[in-house]
Amino acid sequence: MWKFWLAALVGVGHASQTVLRPEPVASNFTTFQNPNSPHSVRIRQQDESICAAGSAQYTGWLDIGPKHLFFWYFESQNDPAADPLTLWMNGGPGGSSLLGLFQENGPCLINEHGNGTIHNPWGWSRNSSLLFIDQPADVGWSYIDEGYEVARDSHEAAVDMHRFLQIFVSEIFPHKRFSDLHISGESYAGKYIPYLGAQIVTHNQQYPSEPQINLKSCLIGNGFMSSKDITFGYWETLCTTNPGVSTPVFKETRCDIIAANMPRCMELYDTCAGNPDVAICKAAYAVCYKGIVGLYEDESKKGGRNRFDITAPCYIDDICYKEAGYIEQYLNSPVVRKALSPPEGVKKYGFESSAVADAFATTPEAMTSSSDHIIFLLSHGVDFLAYQGNLDLACNTAGNLRWANSLAWKGQSEFTSKSLLPWTSNIAGRIETVGNAKEVRVQLDGLAEKSRFAFVTVDGAGHMVPQDRGDVAFDILTRWIAGDSFA
Repeated sequence: MWKFWLAALVGVGHASQTVLRPEPVASNFTTFQNPNSPHSVRIRQQDESICAAGSAQYTGWLDIGPKHLFFWYFESQNDPAADPLTLWMNGGPGGSSLLGLFQENGPCLINEHGNGTIHNPWGWSRNSSLLFIDQPADVGWSYIDEGYEVARDSHEAAVDMHRFLQIFVSEIFPHKRFSDLHISGESYAGKYIPYLGAQIVTHNQQYPSEPQINLKSCLIGNGFMSSKDITFGYWETLCTTNPGVSTPVFKETRCDIIAANMPRCMELYDTCAGNPDVAICKAAYAVCYKGIVGLYEDESKKGGRNRFDITAPCYIDDICYKEAGYIEQYLNSPVVRKALSPPEGVKKYGFESSAVADAFATTPEAMTSSSDHIIFLLSHGVDFLAYQGNLDLACNTAGNLRWANSLAWKGQSEFTSKSLLPWTSNIAGRIETVGNAKEVRVQLDGLAEKSRFAFVTVDGAGHMVPQDRGDVAFDILTRWIAGDSFA
């Protein structure tokens, strides 16, 4: 979903969304006030009518001054007290996490008419309590008061998210206070998640008397950790059969153009990294876009190519998948709006926020890597998993494998020395090879347990692995939180 940022970066204009002033809070919410800050949470329990979850579910808003973050929480269908807590964030920046809920890994999925939901047999709340948050403020059902600016980068967003989690586990669901937290997401969450993880670890250390977040791991699907490496992966994704296609997507002529333009593009990325100025980085990306990315991206639109699955059609502009439109239709229906009860000033749910995308594009964040934050997390005992649908171009496997091999941490030598090996999953009662994987567990100084770093690919899946191969995605989550290997 990094298309939203990309459009802003290369100068494609968006109409800014209107920020809103909330009406008085409805009385059908329970409010939890943080004793250490002015922040509070409005929450109400939902029944099965708008999502047949199979477990208790709650919706509401975290109020952080002028910012109001919407959440939808599902308790584990297995053992809510003992099972871990998994947080899910979609990317963008500016993409609603409710796309993940209703299109990928929630307990219910949008139906083909956009007027209801169906049961998801591979929902991630089967063995983990599952929390979806629309963030930063102004995304989805989240909103921001009139006269205030939206977040401009992942650090600012992470501060708000950390405050949310502190209140969530200490005031609202205290039985989750000591539960393992796994932060998950996809696409631009390759920025969001490392920043949030680093914020949690740092705050835990600096303020031990405040509610602690027991961060266990981060898992990112088709993540946007390094724009440079993803751009480098365009040639392999489009010019070979490595993604799992019978013939390359591009003909030799276009592949030669990409190959010829790649060295200059990589040089400009390095210039941006060494001088992370917005103007320098935008100029660098403009060159890379014209000579590499745009050769495919300019044809990725309704009726054209699909950047998220090189074998699939594109049904709607930007996001390609018609389910996004169905989700927007459903969440704006009178019955769902009544159940969620947003303030009257919040007129409509949208699956993307152009205001957030435009704000992030005023910084060089998207052109730089989140590697330093991930190395920091590994050094503090937070495990990291990158899983990849092989048919994705936007955050492609070739580029992210290049990134994973280049990650400069203590486990790098061992990780790069290993080959990707086939891994299997139980598919409808049969053991099948579903992709390739490699991982390391490395003892780092000062840690009682080894830090785990894994890279897992999934055949026959694009950008959204839980949508394309829900059974395999559920197996990935189950193994990961249990500490089981992919070998």
